[in-house]
Amino acid sequence: VSKASDLFWYPSEVDVSIRPGWFYHAEQDNQVRSLANLVNIYYRSVGCNSVLLLNIPPDKRGLMHENDVKRIKELTEYIKKTFADNKVEKGNRIWTAKVGDTKEYKVRKNTLVNTFLIQEDITKGQRVEGFTVEVFANGAWHHVGEGTTVGYKRLLPFSDSHAEKVRVTITGARGTVNISNIGLYYAEPLVDKTMKVTLSDVPVDGWKTVGMDAAAAIDGKQETVWKTETLTPLVVDMGKEVEIAGFSYAPAQEEDLTGTIYKYNFYVSRDGKDWMKCDATGEFSNIMHNPVPYFVRFGKTYPARYFKLEPVTEINNKAVTAVGEIGVLFK
Repeated sequence: VSKASDLFWYPSEVDVSIRPGWFYHAEQDNQVRSLANLVNIYYRSVGCNSVLLLNIPPDKRGLMHENDVKRIKELTEYIKKTFADNKVEKGNRIWTAKVGDTKEYKVRKNTLVNTFLIQEDITKGQRVEGFTVEVFANGAWHHVGEGTTVGYKRLLPFSDSHAEKVRVTITGARGTVNISNIGLYYAEPLVDKTMKVTLSDVPVDGWKTVGMDAAAAIDGKQETVWKTETLTPLVVDMGKEVEIAGFSYAPAQEEDLTGTIYKYNFYVSRDGKDWMKCDATGEFSNIMHNPVPYFVRFGKTYPARYFKLEPVTEINNKAVTAVGEIGVLFK
């Protein structure tokens, strides 16, 4: 950068889906991201100098599902309401600064704020490398946040404050910086009401694994993981016979996806001795890039007390098996 003759702004892109997967599945109609979750994504993408590409898959009608449309409308209204009124006076005047420069802005009287905004004039490049933010309240200055790059937009949430002034200091930069806008806003607090994903139509209370201790795979908690250093079949005794129409498989909900099953066989048994292979695709398509719970429906129902998930291939062809949770489905 020190040898560059020009500095240009170029946006990054954050890609995320409004649902667990990139494609439409009816069983995910009640798994649309909550408003609180989407707002958090907005702050971490658009609010971090990036472009947000939000995937909304069309349903089988070729339309956006009603639940998705409702959530997008809620997000739009929330963002519009939050950023409709800047509480900073004369915050949109250009400020040309260098490292160490500080600027104070007056805040409209008797206003509650909890979100700071700073923007650069990107027609002149992205140059800020560091900045700090303080608000003056109750007769003293209080540090409420700091950041690195700014670019087109940077948002910093902080605790509610009846700020009288806001002070910004440039702590790092590549040459002269051009700040185009400073803002303070109040964002209504949100509670994340994301619905829990139900992986099994059959209560797992009476279940037990056969031949090994794999309780973490049937404890009803996706955050716990059963992992073994071999491609080992998982056998479960449900305690009573039921009509099985399908099953669900949740990979480990962690950064390390080693052991995630790619290809599989699924069997059922009434006595734990004689096994029947079920009519299933035998593959969790795209699970390496979309490690969410998968729901597999059979072409018919099978009476069974026992079921067996046999891993055939791991996503990286390793001899490891990992199961976050497994469940069975009714028709």
